[in-house]
Amino acid sequence: MGEMGITPIRLEPDKYISFFSSYKKSLPLLVTDYDGTLTPFVKEREKASLSPKTKSLLKSICEAGGDVIIVSGRKPEEINDFVGLPLEIWGCHGMEKIDRKGRSTRGYIPEEELKKLDDFSSQLNYFPRGSVEKKPSGIALHWRDRADIFDMYMEVSDKLLSEASANSLKVMSFNGGVEFILPYFTKGTAIIDISIIYQKASPLCYLGDDTTDEDAFKEVKKIKSGVGILVSDDEKESAADVYISRSEVDLFLDFWLNELTPKGRC
Repeated sequence: MGEMGITPIRLEPDKYISFFSSYKKSLPLLVTDYDGTLTPFVKEREKASLSPKTKSLLKSICEAGGDVIIVSGRKPEEINDFVGLPLEIWGCHGMEKIDRKGRSTRGYIPEEELKKLDDFSSQLNYFPRGSVEKKPSGIALHWRDRADIFDMYMEVSDKLLSEASANSLKVMSFNGGVEFILPYFTKGTAIIDISIIYQKASPLCYLGDDTTDEDAFKEVKKIKSGVGILVSDDEKESAADVYISRSEVDLFLDFWLNELTPKGRC
């Protein structure tokens, strides 16, 4: 099992079958991040659509009776608009969910904690409006391809970090920005909840690419049937068990469809 401080081994496409042969295939569950995993990072966040190939593979997995859950820091409605498939979406790091039938639920957070987040949000009025993303679970500052915004952040980062701590917010860096979130929901807590709901899942596989996915990898490795897969073109330290390149995500989805999906169960 992977640990932070250890570089996961590379999982070559021709080793997929042998790697998963050690897992009991009673109820395969594919859990995956969205941005940077299923689709490349883009400067304009509202244009982060799936490629036709990736969407087709996910659709085929769903139609064959496979279980797929997308866990994202985005609002679930955004992911639902991008994907448009009958699968579960755990948005805002699991705080808000949309089930396969399109029904929405929201996790509970005390009102006083929500007020702390609202009070803190005024600290980011300093930044251009398009760079700030307010969500029920937190507030993110984006600087991908915007060195000027990153420079602005560095000028006031000490003050922001101090204010975040004073308001009991967790600071999470990600590829192209930073997010200040309520500590109740992370991708790690999402995995905990998913493993309780899907107790018989095997293998329970999580795909992710970024710092925010490390919480999920850490929880996945506590699950007997869990496997964490880092999506990265480079070797890097991670709590994931193995890694695949970004260009191999569709190959992995094709493997999952043909080898780990109970076809005909839909």
